[in-house]
Amino acid sequence: MAEQVLSQNEVDALLAGVAKNPPSTDEPTTAQSEEPVSSTPVQLPRAPSVNPTEPTPYDFTKGDSGLRGNLPGLEVIFNNFARRLKSMFASEVGKSVEVSFKGLEICPYEQWVPSFPLPASIHAVRLEPLRGIGVVVIEARLAFAMIELFFGGAGQKTTTVENRDFTSIESRFLGKFVERMLVGMEEAWQSTVVIRGRYLRSEINPYLLNPAGAGDAMILAPYHVNMDPIRGTILFSIPFAAVEELRDKLKNGVQLAEDPENARIFERLKEPFMDVELDVQAVVDVVNLSVGEIMRMRPGDIIQLNSSGLHEVRLVVEGVPKFIGKAAERNGNKVFVASRQLV
Repeated sequence: MAEQVLSQNEVDALLAGVAKNPPSTDEPTTAQSEEPVSSTPVQLPRAPSVNPTEPTPYDFTKGDSGLRGNLPGLEVIFNNFARRLKSMFASEVGKSVEVSFKGLEICPYEQWVPSFPLPASIHAVRLEPLRGIGVVVIEARLAFAMIELFFGGAGQKTTTVENRDFTSIESRFLGKFVERMLVGMEEAWQSTVVIRGRYLRSEINPYLLNPAGAGDAMILAPYHVNMDPIRGTILFSIPFAAVEELRDKLKNGVQLAEDPENARIFERLKEPFMDVELDVQAVVDVVNLSVGEIMRMRPGDIIQLNSSGLHEVRLVVEGVPKFIGKAAERNGNKVFVASRQLV
C-alpha cells in the first residue's frame, strides 16, 4: 500500500479551510485558463417567448407535403403506368425503350413552372372526374427522337433544340401520343376509380396552362426514358386537389389482382401450377402412441379410435387438413365424399 502523506486530521482541516476561503477567480490556477476572467456576466441569447394562447398562422394555400409513403396506392398506379408507357413506345414508334419510375414528388405550382426544361412539348389534359387540369411534359430532345422514329428515321440523331419550335405536324403527332398515354392512364387507375382521359390542348408557354393556383401543390410523376442513345424525361403531373377525395382508397393501397393486365399475368402463371401433383390422404383419425406402445405392437392388435369411424374423415393435402367428409366403399372402390371445408 502507498504511504499516506497526510493524516486524517490534516485532511479534515484542509477541507474545512477550503470551505471557509474558496480560491479567488482573479488568479489563474493550474486547472484554469490563462486568459483573464471578466467580472461582467455573459448575457446568453434568450429564446423567443411563445404565448401558448396565441394562434399559430397557417397558410391554407400550401398543399399537404406528406405525400410520399402516405398514399401507397397512388405510387402503385403511376408505377403500373410505366409498363404501359414502355409498350406504347413499341407500338407507336416501333422502338424498344427502357422506362423507369423513381417515385412521386410534390411541389408548389409557382416553384414548378420555372423549372420546366424549355423548350419542351407541353400538353394540358383532364382525368375526369378528378378535379383540376393535368400536365404532360415531354423533353424536347426525346420528343424530336420520337418524331424522327415515327417518320422513318433511326432516332439516333441529336437534334439542336435551341430556337427550334415544333411544327404543326410534329405537335399533332405528339398530341396523338399523349392521347394514347391517357388510355394507359385510364387502365392504371381502373383498380381504384374509373376515369376518362381527355386531351385539351398543347402549349408553348407553361404560364398559360393554369392547372392550379400559384400556391397549390402539384403531384409530379417523372418517367425517365432510355431510347439509346437518346435519353429524356416524360413528366405527368396532376394537382394534389385531384386526389383529395380518394385519400382513403389510396392509403389502403391498390389490389393488383384487379388490374386487367396483372390479372392476365396471374392467369398465365396459374396454368402451369394446375398440373402439379399433391399428396392427398383420407385420414379416419389420429391417435397418439408412445414409442414403447408402438414397439410392442403385433399383428392382430387393436387401436382404439376417437372418431366415429368412416362417418367423419379428414382429407389432408400435403399435411394440411382441407375437408371433412365421409368414407365409403362400393363394388370394391373406396371413395371420399366431402361435406364441409376447413378454413
